[in-house]
Amino acid sequence: MAGMPPRVPTLRRRDFLRFAAITVAVSAAPKLSGCSHTSSGGASSPEDVDRVFPQGIASGDPRPDSVVLWTRVESSDAVVRVGYEVALDEGFAQIVADGEVETGVERDGTVKLKPVGLDPFTTYYYRFVALGVTSMTGRTKTAPAPGDDVPVRFAFASCQDFVGRYYHAWQAFVEQGGEVDFVVHLGDYVYETTGDPDFQTPEANREVVLPDGLPLGESTTSNLAALTLADYRTLYKTYRTDRWLKLAHQRFPFVVTWDDHEFANDCWQDHATDFNEARGDEKSTARREAANQAFFEFQPADVVYDEDASFPNDIRVYRSLRYGRHVDLMLVDGRLYRSDHVIPEGPVDLSVGKFSPNSSLGSRNFVLKPGFDAREAEVLPTLLGAEQKAWLLTALGSSSATWKILGSDVQLSQMVIDLRSFELLPEQFRNLFYFSVDQWDGYRSERAELLRTIGGLDNVVAIAGDIHAFYASELYADFDDQSTPPVAVEFVCAGISSSPVQEITQSTVDGSPTLSALGLGALVPQFDTILTQASPQYRYAKSLSHGIAILDVQGAEAVEVEFLQIADVRTPEWDGSVERVRFRTTAGSNRIERL
Repeated sequence: MAGMPPRVPTLRRRDFLRFAAITVAVSAAPKLSGCSHTSSGGASSPEDVDRVFPQGIASGDPRPDSVVLWTRVESSDAVVRVGYEVALDEGFAQIVADGEVETGVERDGTVKLKPVGLDPFTTYYYRFVALGVTSMTGRTKTAPAPGDDVPVRFAFASCQDFVGRYYHAWQAFVEQGGEVDFVVHLGDYVYETTGDPDFQTPEANREVVLPDGLPLGESTTSNLAALTLADYRTLYKTYRTDRWLKLAHQRFPFVVTWDDHEFANDCWQDHATDFNEARGDEKSTARREAANQAFFEFQPADVVYDEDASFPNDIRVYRSLRYGRHVDLMLVDGRLYRSDHVIPEGPVDLSVGKFSPNSSLGSRNFVLKPGFDAREAEVLPTLLGAEQKAWLLTALGSSSATWKILGSDVQLSQMVIDLRSFELLPEQFRNLFYFSVDQWDGYRSERAELLRTIGGLDNVVAIAGDIHAFYASELYADFDDQSTPPVAVEFVCAGISSSPVQEITQSTVDGSPTLSALGLGALVPQFDTILTQASPQYRYAKSLSHGIAILDVQGAEAVEVEFLQIADVRTPEWDGSVERVRFRTTAGSNRIERL
């Protein structure tokens, strides 16, 4: 809509509700601030801002000529008029776009705008006005033009459980992370559960109260999962009240994808796994569509969405963003198109280590490698789906950027646990196990195809989250034969606040009389040692931590990655301590050097 005037004409409410994200043009010359009708003339009080804009403001998906702007207005009115301003300066003396749009209860007060005609690699400031209150001022930045030779620095994060936990990692990033061009969030932005006893301990000021909810246990109030659109909206509204998350959004544009918890744990397509087949197949299309709509409404993401279409055609999250000469960021969707897990959760299957019925153990977690490999080779499941895989392979092969950054919600690197040398264990446990086949390990044939393609390219760097640990690894087309050089590198960030993988493993073992009786609890503190011995491609493993990562693209020479590690997220106040670990990958090497 390049010909649209700066001031957007009022849209019919049905049109707005259908499309939600509105494209607006930017004027060629800045206007004087006095020409704008949207500003209230001065800053509103913090109390009024928090009352009208409780989730703050955000921007996302920066491109050379556009960026998405977002806010939410707290109001029960059917229609709310929201003004906006975009300027070149923080004082809004040089306004390049302003206008007015509508939102209302049917969109839960959310607003998404996409100003176009912006200048490349330029900082802009923006704000909204509603109900007589002016929001806080946000800062965003467009991408450089594809040929621009500029360094790029961005953060990446994942897994930010709100229940009983605090976002000290976001505070560390805001206060000590320095400037970045953008932030990539790799999924599990929200958790659909409110009190899962395996990893959540609600407390008064860090709890989520769902209006509806699906009971996951005997209690109908304490352990619920989001079920309805109102539930999923409540998740985002609650999470986005956190001060440090709001500040991160206010200062930097985000590029967001999703993982499982935006819908349901270990989900595939429109199927949940909450009850491990004890109640049969957990297909829930309405629940999936509700989760998709809430994601679209609450994330500043330039994704395709049509609420009149049914699943899976209602939304498309996978996309790429070019950032100057050196970076092509490709985000994949590892949930919406994937096949079911190869091993059913219900029946016992000793050939893959499935020793108990209706459990994730032996199905999605802690799966016997030899038996699983044979089964996976027969089934040939897909994580990406045919259409997305074709898109990704084409995007990788045609990219002219120095560095191809592959953003995946789950890690590519093989994660094998070798228990063959532990003679005190029963014979059936003295074997090789996949720690999780909900990751790419469960789709190893398709992964091999992808990594073989990557092997013919230069400078592919994968980034991932999901596993709640910091890992740095070199990637091989065949992880079982590492005699040939690696084809790429991968950096995995720990969760912002979610329980570290080692902590979850300890809780799982302690909660299982069978696993505890086997003495596996004594092995959990050796988690990283056992992992790296069986999976030598890992150059670094920290499975008991939280934090965020920063990737520094140094032109055509190298990329450097820094892990900002936080120890404690259960106390309201952070002690300010950060452990920093840095790595370097030189162009053309596919190797990781610790600095």
